[in-house]
Amino acid sequence: MISEDHVTLKAGVMMLKIQLRITGINYILQDIQIENRCDWVWDEESKSSSVTLSCSNQKVIFHSEYSCGTAAIRGAKPLRDGQHFWEIKMTSPVYGTDMMVGVGTSEVNLDQFKHSFCSLLGTDGDSWGLSYTGHLHHKGSKVNFSSRFGQGSIIGVHLDSWHGTLSFFKNRRCIGLAATHLQNKHLYPMVCSTAAKSSMKLIRSHSAPTTLQYLCCTQLRKMLPNCADALRVLPLPPGLRLLLSQQLGWVLTLECTLKNLHHNRSSDLCQKKVFFVAFFSITL
Repeated sequence: MISEDHVTLKAGVMMLKIQLRITGINYILQDIQIENRCDWVWDEESKSSSVTLSCSNQKVIFHSEYSCGTAAIRGAKPLRDGQHFWEIKMTSPVYGTDMMVGVGTSEVNLDQFKHSFCSLLGTDGDSWGLSYTGHLHHKGSKVNFSSRFGQGSIIGVHLDSWHGTLSFFKNRRCIGLAATHLQNKHLYPMVCSTAAKSSMKLIRSHSAPTTLQYLCCTQLRKMLPNCADALRVLPLPPGLRLLLSQQLGWVLTLECTLKNLHHNRSSDLCQKKVFFVAFFSITL
């Protein structure tokens, strides 16, 4: 015979399982919302005539019917002080003379090559551009920088205005440092394409000040190189984990390169303790 206490306990366990599932779903939904959050979008007033926007100005469509040149667009605001990270997904076939992701100053004329096909970003000293062919362009020159990317690829860009550096990521793996000495430059995110009916979508854009919290997160990311998502494995209270997801989640989920770091185990553990102490002292 099953006692009343047994039934109550079983019902309690079932309710707990349901609550845990709901909590898990909520965290997944929060992650999706955070990932899709954009601190800036594309600028309707700063684009080539053959560019159209959709999806709340996050998706760019180039040459909707046919192409007779190079079209470009820039972000709605200049990226000044602090840390800036954004990701662009190639939502169409990637082909043609060029499709590029990069940055540039307000001096870049987005319509200057509307009747010719070229790699617009990087034609002069006011812009830097990564081509789908893997070439990095600047001042009219190009260098081999990465492997090619195509439809479905996610290209990430990190502009560190404090250190003055520009880095690129492909599918959330760092592919290299593209530029240095960019301090005090007012740069805009930019994309361009020569391909007919091509498109790209801004899937997230984040800006944050260069704080001790940010620096701690970058070090923690480097100390956990084998974790796909360092934020999920760190022993943090749920509220703090959510706060970091909203503010600096991109720092803790990107794969960084560690080829030039040579720490022994005791040094790593010591540094982890130091950064945890500093980190919690500014977040609690």
